[in-house]
Amino acid sequence: MKRYLLFCQLALLPTMAAHAQFTAGTDGFFIAQNTQVFIDSLTLKPSVDFSITSQTLTITPTPIPGTPPSIARVYNFTTPVNFVGVAGFFYRASELNGNTESTLQLTHGNATFVSTTGSSINLVQHYISNTLPLTNFTSLTAAQENALPVTLVNFAVKRVENATVLYWQTSEERDSDHFEIQQSEDARKWTALGTVNAAKESAITREYSFPDRAERYGTQYYRLKMVDIDGSYAYSTIESIRLESGGLISAYPNPVADKLLIGSREALASVKVTDLSGRSFLELSKPKAGQEFSLKSYPAGTYLVKVETTNGKTQVIKIVKQ
Repeated sequence: MKRYLLFCQLALLPTMAAHAQFTAGTDGFFIAQNTQVFIDSLTLKPSVDFSITSQTLTITPTPIPGTPPSIARVYNFTTPVNFVGVAGFFYRASELNGNTESTLQLTHGNATFVSTTGSSINLVQHYISNTLPLTNFTSLTAAQENALPVTLVNFAVKRVENATVLYWQTSEERDSDHFEIQQSEDARKWTALGTVNAAKESAITREYSFPDRAERYGTQYYRLKMVDIDGSYAYSTIESIRLESGGLISAYPNPVADKLLIGSREALASVKVTDLSGRSFLELSKPKAGQEFSLKSYPAGTYLVKVETTNGKTQVIKIVKQ
């Protein structure tokens, strides 16, 4: 039977051991939507129903390395959790570890950490909190905003022509190696789509992007795995996008060097390829979805692929021939 915790008074326990822990078994520990709970001075108020299953939550006084290091209180789950809502925790003044309390930011991550912005701090009660979008993390602590190897300041997912494009910015990077782009249909099982090289060392704002041109339908979830030179890593927040099947006809790879594949869940009536001036290069009648055709002999440049389905829907896709 699942355990339900409806309310716990928020109070710092001064006698709590530094290595206190909470364990939830396979039946799980359930927290209802918009219900605030208190676990070993950690507070969670999920904006959707949230379960902790087969997890042990421990507290360590060992700071996370940085410049400066985090405070000497780090909450660790056994495995990463997906959480959306308000997270926070109480700490002791003796745990500040040289940090300026008024400028602390709630910080989450796995092997390395991602800082939030706009955290709320109660300097009297020594309590920090912030509202997190859908986020995957193992550990939670507090640190100065510029103490992280990679500071991610923006991450967005948008539909552009026939691709789902991920955009992100960093304000600072130290020892950063690469970003691994991950995709999921349920925000639980993740697939690596590719990598983008990071700047290694940077103190200025840098912009990155990655196009996902695969044929996908329904709600898709994306996140970044930010990997440092030493192999340590942290996950970004999770962003989602809803792709309607009726408007999603794909042509990939794009750019294309040889064979182009047209993807669609609906039967196709025709495919026509023209250049930007309207000159026709190819016309296919009733091709099969997933059928490939060669553009190897075409001159390099930009082409328009007009796809019409048997139920009358039409989509024009811009491709680049290398």
